[in-house]
Amino acid sequence: MNRVTRVNIRAHGGALGASLLYLLWIKAWLDAVYAASRHPVDYATGQTAFSAEVIKGHYAHMQAFGTLDIYQRAQVIDFGFILGMLLVGVLLSTFIARFAREASTARRAALLAGLAMIGAAIFDSFENLVSFVMLADPQGFPGWIALAYSGFAAVKFALVALAILLALVATALTLAGRLRGSTK
Repeated sequence: MNRVTRVNIRAHGGALGASLLYLLWIKAWLDAVYAASRHPVDYATGQTAFSAEVIKGHYAHMQAFGTLDIYQRAQVIDFGFILGMLLVGVLLSTFIARFAREASTARRAALLAGLAMIGAAIFDSFENLVSFVMLADPQGFPGWIALAYSGFAAVKFALVALAILLALVATALTLAGRLRGSTK
């Protein structure tokens, strides 16, 4: 990630801008397909149910409407969303880091934000893969799989929150350091 901070600033900013546009586009597509699936709850609520019975109920709801296949399509599109989040997370954190002083707390926080987002993408991918196992037998999958699914989702959400917090801290520290001319 340190190498990314040394890329030409225009190229870095352009890549960040392009990744933000991609993320907005893929999120709009994902949201539209998810809504068309008629999933009865929002993403976070559905992913953190920690209950096979609740998840099976969501699947039964979609089966009754004949939209479970649309939900499966949303799960595939979600991999594109994961890629977008990963790109934005790494490019934004390295963009923030490039303005912080070398070896500063701000720079470390920014780079840690990028690492947290990489971790979030990994756990989000695990969550998606587990969802395909559940969708292979939407009414008969074992209960422990729902625990793994929701556990991966909970870790993902925690890592995204950590990445955002670290990026905000890095930005604040960088700005404060610049304003007072600090070398720390």
